[in-house]
Amino acid sequence: MPRLKTLWRRAPWLTLAMLVAFLVALVFAIRFGLAVWHWGTLPVDPQLEGWMTPRFIAHSWDVPPDVVQQALPPLEDGLGRRVTLDEIAQGQGIALEQVLDDLRAAIAAHRAERAP
Repeated sequence: MPRLKTLWRRAPWLTLAMLVAFLVALVFAIRFGLAVWHWGTLPVDPQLEGWMTPRFIAHSWDVPPDVVQQALPPLEDGLGRRVTLDEIAQGQGIALEQVLDDLRAAIAAHRAERAP
């Protein structure tokens, strides 16, 4: 394999382009590795919070969306946007903790049904 000095003498611009491409590839490889590590260390069941939407909960807790929808009061706000648990609780005039407790109970019941 030719040495870097030899490559530089023969084609300095091409050598520089090759080194820049290598560094860019290295940066993306490091970013990819950090992303894989980060997503692999997330908790399995994150704590339920008021900012979460029903769709996010169904995805992150790995339950069917129907389980989450049945545990919550009606979700329509008329605007076609995603509604958070805080907004659901405020719209129904109930405490957020009650909504969270209902969700936890529905998820636990669903998992108990599916347990071997």
